Amino acid sequence: MTFARAVNTMGLSLVMTFLAIYVVETRGYPAWLYGVIALVGNIGQSLANAWAGNLSDRIGRMPLITGSLFLRSIVIAILGTQILFGAPLWTIALNIIVSSSLRGGFEPVAYALVADVVGPDQRIAAFGLQRMGINFGWAIGPAMGGVLTLVIPYGAVFYVAAVSMIVAGLVVVGLEDPVRSAPQAPEPRGALWRSLVDGVADRQLRLLLLGTFLGALMQTQMFGTLSIYLTDELGLTSADVGLLYTINGAGVLLLQMPALRLLQHTGLRRTLPYSSFLESIGFALIGAGTGFAGAAVAMMIITSAEVVFSPAHQAAIAESGDPARRGRTFGIVGFAQMFGVAAAPLVGGVLLDTIGDHHLAVWLSIATIGCAQTLCFVAFVRQRDGRAISASAAAGSAS
Repeated sequence: MTFARAVNTMGLSLVMTFLAIYVVETRGYPAWLYGVIALVGNIGQSLANAWAGNLSDRIGRMPLITGSLFLRSIVIAILGTQILFGAPLWTIALNIIVSSSLRGGFEPVAYALVADVVGPDQRIAAFGLQRMGINFGWAIGPAMGGVLTLVIPYGAVFYVAAVSMIVAGLVVVGLEDPVRSAPQAPEPRGALWRSLVDGVADRQLRLLLLGTFLGALMQTQMFGTLSIYLTDELGLTSADVGLLYTINGAGVLLLQMPALRLLQHTGLRRTLPYSSFLESIGFALIGAGTGFAGAAVAMMIITSAEVVFSPAHQAAIAESGDPARRGRTFGIVGFAQMFGVAAAPLVGGVLLDTIGDHHLAVWLSIATIGCAQTLCFVAFVRQRDGRAISASAAAGSAS
């Protein structure tokens, strides 16, 4: 799964890193319009996350994982053809929405699969390994994509991305599915909506959902918003932007193992809020930089927080829900996460269009989101600790 994630991420980051630049700078549309397109596409993925995670508990993980990879490769190839021939923006937007929605069939289901096959004491390491795969792809993809756009048309790079998704699908085709694939009785109408309502009603899960939403809202600014800011406001080239994302990916590969050792010692209680706050500091520092060096320093701080937060966050999801409905739990959290991802380009686009000349104000506004995320995770770990104490007391009384 780690290898498949690496190949898949490498291919998608070849093209998706520069999609905002293509729409805003090459085609001349305003940043807020790209934000609206990304908003609709990511809402589609948000709904697909909840649906796919829930469905995978009944039919198994692998049909959704492989099916989404193969179908999305076709969509990505079509999107590249549209860009090559300068298709109307509305047709490109429709394809972006379809592609984003298909991703929802992969992400929560793949994470649930990892949680299925490892024990609780191995989950942080397992999710850290997944993160290393993702960032290995990020370490290669954007830099390669930046170079490829110098020698071949941007639309043609999408064909390379499509092939990488096919390779990722072929790698995981033969994996054993830990969920029984025997047909089960269909759930009653409205069961998915009920699961979302139940998740919000649970205080601990509600705090996890809100913290996840805020984290995604801030972290996603590292992509479309940051790439537009670096090229439009600071005058960096696409190759420079690709190199910054390579620094992020390479930093994860170097720091993930030490971060996992840190997590083993400190646990979720400290790492979730502390890493959230450190990441908000990194985003604030983007506005203080005036060129590539300043952006690189901020990126390294964000990366240092990311390698701690991501595996801790996934482990928190795995332990927060019913083990028999693990796909549903990952789907619900993925639903909240993608709402944050969906809103992020619009929020970033509005900030760039309104106060973009005031660099520090833009990125301090984004960092404030991270401070709110930190408060959510402080409350989450306190609630988690309270439940653990209550459960321990109940077990002692029963014995």
